Amino acid sequence: MLHLEDMPADAELVAWELKKGNLLPEIQVVSDKAAFVNALTDFQYDVILSDHSLASFDSLEAIRLVKKAGITVPFILVTASMSDVFAAKVMREGACDYILKDRLHRLPSAVINSIEKHRLNENQRAAHERLAFHLENTPLGFIEWDNQLRVKVLSKQAEKIFGWTLEEYSQDERNGYSQVFEEDMPIATKAAEDLVNGVVQRNTTQHRNITKDGRVIWCEWFNSALKDPEGKVISIMSLVQDITVNKTFGEKLEYNESRLKEAQAIAHIGNFEVDLSNDSEAWSDEMYKILGINREGAMPSVDLFLSFIHPDDLIHIKKGFEGYSKSFKNSRLAFRFIRKDGAMRYGCTDARFEFSSNRKPVRLFGIFQDVTKVKLAEIERTKMVNDMMIRNSELEQFGYIISHNLRAPVANIIGASSVLSDPDLSTEDKEILNKGINTSVIKLDNVVKDLNQILQVKSNINQPKEMVHFSKLIDDIKISIQYLMDKHHVEIKCDFSEVDEFVTLKPYLYSIFYNLISNSIKYRRHQTHSTIEIKSRLKKNKMKLIFTDNGMGINLEKSGGDIFGLYKRFHHHIEGKGMGLFMVKTQVETLGGKISVQSIENKGTVFTIEFEL
Repeated sequence: MLHLEDMPADAELVAWELKKGNLLPEIQVVSDKAAFVNALTDFQYDVILSDHSLASFDSLEAIRLVKKAGITVPFILVTASMSDVFAAKVMREGACDYILKDRLHRLPSAVINSIEKHRLNENQRAAHERLAFHLENTPLGFIEWDNQLRVKVLSKQAEKIFGWTLEEYSQDERNGYSQVFEEDMPIATKAAEDLVNGVVQRNTTQHRNITKDGRVIWCEWFNSALKDPEGKVISIMSLVQDITVNKTFGEKLEYNESRLKEAQAIAHIGNFEVDLSNDSEAWSDEMYKILGINREGAMPSVDLFLSFIHPDDLIHIKKGFEGYSKSFKNSRLAFRFIRKDGAMRYGCTDARFEFSSNRKPVRLFGIFQDVTKVKLAEIERTKMVNDMMIRNSELEQFGYIISHNLRAPVANIIGASSVLSDPDLSTEDKEILNKGINTSVIKLDNVVKDLNQILQVKSNINQPKEMVHFSKLIDDIKISIQYLMDKHHVEIKCDFSEVDEFVTLKPYLYSIFYNLISNSIKYRRHQTHSTIEIKSRLKKNKMKLIFTDNGMGINLEKSGGDIFGLYKRFHHHIEGKGMGLFMVKTQVETLGGKISVQSIENKGTVFTIEFEL
């Protein structure tokens, strides 16, 4: 890590915060422009930190020097203050994040996130380069059209096939029909319209085209429609090959099969075909390759294919097969499958029927595609969005504390202190003001303690985990609250028959159980025998912990959005701070779980905690 900072105390504070966040980087600190330039050439860093204002230059110039050196690692600004306008400017210049020095607790997570994002971008860039290499070296030309069939992307092989460059397509306003041989125009027009109008997802055509130098060539086109999230077609992707020689010499079949295999290998798409007259089935080589099996000794069949489907998706896929086998409608199915080597992958199938002249289905054909990379990228994006939403929510909570719970006692202290300077103030008034200041200081201290408690939850997540037995945990809690249970005649019933142990952070789980139980006791209904039921349930790879009481309950219609909020209370006649459920939710989510609530006023409340096993 390279740290550009001219204040040694601030540099030490940053190093301490990183260590506190369980990061132990090798840090080189430089304080001026010359040392920074030398450092950029001396070593390869994983991340660069920089203050904004230094004696000889600033962070914007530092970013430009990094770019000039051809360095692409994350650049994080660590500064005392920053306006929204400047923050936007520095992010446009190339910074990946910025941290205010009074919020250095964000720095460890910002460093980790920026490095992971950088690595993901580098992997994506390498993947794009590999794809571009394959497109430029495959014997198939590649063309991407917009939904008006204007050329957006043209590979060198496509230029070689037709003779026109991308610039010539743009300048001459040529489109997908400009090079089609006139007699074959109906074939090309229907294929394009079916894709643009969403009638089909992909199709294959053969027709004649005219090259720039006037030659007539036969081409085979493999076209796919790309849609936006709303289902609107935004572009058409085409793989094209010149099959003139094969058409002339009768070698089309062999040539097509060879090129199709190459195209399937590039796109990880296999195809299958079922002759419905005799139930014979055929798979392409790529089908076997995707499943990780050899063609020899593996007769293609529906049963063989189903044997690779993930157990949790098997019922869904069987129903899908049965559905389109009865309706004879086109079908697309998405699922997980397990290769022969045990690797879990994501896949999808597109199936179509061919009918005889009397509309009887005679053939089923389709594709099987490995979409793992796309699916994992989608999952990662979703995770990143969810993480950002959680962080934004936490920032809002802290903003609430600063603007309300810290501001009020500080304002009281300032106001009372200014009044105390009045020489005419009586001794009695001074005592009242001093008591007020003392009360405000205590409130301020309580808020700071609450903040420390919340931050401690986040910082302790890397502590060693251990096997925790729920029944033993309940016994320990009962001992600590025995007096309350006896005093209020509370009965706790437990059922951990399905699962009684969990590897986790024991202090967190103890705190979760303790807060939920103590809340049930605190908000019990008087004149009612108080019962708390706690049970565990196991379903597939999920474990649920269910806490049920017959207490006062909460009006979820009115307060459901605030139930886990910081300092949110719903029964103001009972003493409390509104920290318990906030801490429960924070600890559950820190352990990787989620919590939900159901409640009816004057009947009781059910909290459900779910963990992936």
